[in-house]
Amino acid sequence: MIIADTTIVSELMKDAPEPRVLDWARGVSVTDLTISVVTVEEVERGLGRLPVGRRRAGLSARWARLLDAFGDTIAIYDVAAAQATAQVVVEGLNRGRPLALADAQIAGICLARTATLATRNATDFAVVTDLALVNPFD
Repeated sequence: MIIADTTIVSELMKDAPEPRVLDWARGVSVTDLTISVVTVEEVERGLGRLPVGRRRAGLSARWARLLDAFGDTIAIYDVAAAQATAQVVVEGLNRGRPLALADAQIAGICLARTATLATRNATDFAVVTDLALVNPFD
């Protein structure tokens, strides 16, 4: 299982996404790729902050299609993810490299499910022990 974070979803929502990211996404089986509820919140918040207009409407339509495509596979934040998140937060603090809470939650969800995280910000997550990472921009 691969969980795409908000950087990947945002790229896929662009008018002209990075070709490497598109190629990567096309190469991943539909059954092996999803997103987390944290990304749902981040994208919804971002869209809600945009001024009403064509750009917001276009992005909202793309987002609705992506959300529909992931459907019931969206990874939730449950007790196991919360426990893994706590470990990630403590580990980051102990190493002097704290993660933002949303990033820690995404990492926790991935760890709880033994999932790989797809992100452009691989260096931000490098502090997380045992987290498998892939950067579709590479």
